[in-house]
Amino acid sequence: MIPDKVLCFELFGDYAQFRKFFTNMSPLSFSIPPRTVISGIIGAILGIDKYENPETFAADKSFIAIKLINPVKKVRIAHNYIKTTSPTHIFDYKSHKPTNIEFLKNVRYRVFFAGTDPDMYAKLQQLLQSHKSVYTICLGISGCIADFQYMGEYFLERIPAQQKLMMNTVIPMPSVHKLLIDSPLKLQKVVAPTFMNNDRTVTKYEEVLFEMNGEPIPLLSSDTSYRVKGLDDIIHAL
Repeated sequence: MIPDKVLCFELFGDYAQFRKFFTNMSPLSFSIPPRTVISGIIGAILGIDKYENPETFAADKSFIAIKLINPVKKVRIAHNYIKTTSPTHIFDYKSHKPTNIEFLKNVRYRVFFAGTDPDMYAKLQQLLQSHKSVYTICLGISGCIADFQYMGEYFLERIPAQQKLMMNTVIPMPSVHKLLIDSPLKLQKVVAPTFMNNDRTVTKYEEVLFEMNGEPIPLLSSDTSYRVKGLDDIIHAL
């Protein structure tokens, strides 16, 4: 979708774990929340059922951009997994599986959202303003409780392709025409899920680029970006 204004809020928490998709019990975490995580958090604030949430935030129905505020910091915390095929395994220490799990520490992200449904947009704005959510929001797994701070509603200025700009948000690699780096930056590319069906099947993975310390990335974009009036952040949809 092509938005003319966005809702802006910041997500933060002590820890986050955005589990990578290599296995069902992967100990590794993405360095940033994938788009599917952010749409899930917005859905939790609104109270949308998890089996309806994914398609509610399809590309033609929503605009989501993510800015990294705090630098990426990873720690490993030991977990003792329990085999659960039988209740007797809870008391059988031989069935326990010690595993070091990768977590992100002291995380904070700025989220920009717009949607085609005016009622949903208005409800989200009201909930954000009153600092309420229908469901408890988490940063990945249920043990990583999140909080949020409403920043406001901002109008957007469209920036056409092939313009030199300082990108403040995570950007898909196909949207990067050329990097214009003239000073040291800590960049990372990662393949992350971006869209799912309502049956929780991922329909699209995409390679995205971001700066690990939250610094802006100088580049030429191959498609439309936006300047947030009042914040001066330059953002791109995921």
